[in-house]
Amino acid sequence: MERVRAPAVAGMFYPGDARALRAMVEGLLEQAPPVREEPLAVIAPHAGFIYSGLTAAHAYKGIARGSATAPRRVFLIGPSHRVWLEGASVGNYDAYVTPLGRVPVDREGVECLAARPDVSRDEAPHRLEHSLETQLPFLQVTLVNFRIVPIVYGEMSGGHLADLLEQCWRPGDLIVISTDLSHYHPYAEAKQRDARSNAAILAGDPRKLDGCEACGNTGVWALLETARRQRWRLVLADLRNSGDTAGDRQRVVGYASYLFYPERAARSSVEPGVAPAPPEVGLPELVRTHLESVLSGGSGLEAADLRARWAHLAQPGACFVTLTQRGALRGCIGSLVAHRSLAEDLLENGLSAATRDPRFAPVCSSDLAGLEIEVSLLSPPEPFPHQDGADLIRRLQPGVHGVILAKHGRRATFLPQVWEQLPDPVQFLSHLCRKAGLDGECWRQGAQIQVYTVEKRLEQRSSR
Repeated sequence: MERVRAPAVAGMFYPGDARALRAMVEGLLEQAPPVREEPLAVIAPHAGFIYSGLTAAHAYKGIARGSATAPRRVFLIGPSHRVWLEGASVGNYDAYVTPLGRVPVDREGVECLAARPDVSRDEAPHRLEHSLETQLPFLQVTLVNFRIVPIVYGEMSGGHLADLLEQCWRPGDLIVISTDLSHYHPYAEAKQRDARSNAAILAGDPRKLDGCEACGNTGVWALLETARRQRWRLVLADLRNSGDTAGDRQRVVGYASYLFYPERAARSSVEPGVAPAPPEVGLPELVRTHLESVLSGGSGLEAADLRARWAHLAQPGACFVTLTQRGALRGCIGSLVAHRSLAEDLLENGLSAATRDPRFAPVCSSDLAGLEIEVSLLSPPEPFPHQDGADLIRRLQPGVHGVILAKHGRRATFLPQVWEQLPDPVQFLSHLCRKAGLDGECWRQGAQIQVYTVEKRLEQRSSR
């Protein structure tokens, strides 16, 4: 007889009627922006859909429909909220059920994990747990055919969970980590806490998660460690809280979604007469190589050579290059709009950040060893209409939005990374006004606002 895990939060966290549930999920997915590349893994929230559904949709938007004949395997991982357990449980079910139908369990994956001494088949942590169940409708609408490996964890380290994944995960599997962020703080405080958590996650270093209030902190740690081992890169897809959606602002819960991708591969073919492409190299590493040559009296890298070797560097692109020394800013120059190839923009902005930032003395060749180089790839800026200052504060997403402020012919921008130093939106906008040479309150009085997002590239540790 088939063992089925029945829905526990249908009609509470999401509609219990199949037609209404499908319409709601499809509507949320339509609101999420398009994703150009399919992720290998995602982090998504698990609250009621009216609160966190749009953020979850950002995570699932880019997942391909897949094949009707070849099921996709999904490692579905979330914390136990109701039952204490030591280690993890994969349950003892043949299928999970939601109003949208039956989701089969991948027996091979379950048996692989259950063979480990700290992984049980106890069903109790699964029966009422919402952290996995709330992900299923998004998977059911997104994927044509899939099976799940359901993992509910309790007292377990993120590193150990990563070890378990490494033993059973295989290429082609999708990993879904379920978590919310901060819980039940006033709106402004929650935004500051979640901005710090977001910065820690984007840093890609699990050790920086200490103090993060995410209920799925262990799962996030495990995925960041997996990404480090597999050399995946991550991108923030959305960050907001219940005060931005359907809740009051006295006790809010924070939500974020992240997408994980493989490192971009180099071109496998070259034009006649062009030397074969060397192995893929990171953008900060290209900046460092260019600076080492130019500051030593050489000619540096040639943009034409980079365009020939890496196709994505031949495309139009806008980037900022940021130099820091022992955590302090040493130079930052960039482009807000793509007006030349990414190769040209990268090399020019790298050299300008080192030698032409008027706030700092030019970098010398001997300074390079002590510098950290970061490259931020910018999305096209978009107008950010708002009714007034309060509406602007409410809609800005700390850690997500880079902001361009313009008024009276003056303009300035802050990258999303600046939220780490200025997590309060009022403080952020006031400093941005002053950067533009305007009064610190100008953002309240008709300033034009545009926003953009960035994809950060940091130097790999092995490069130093």
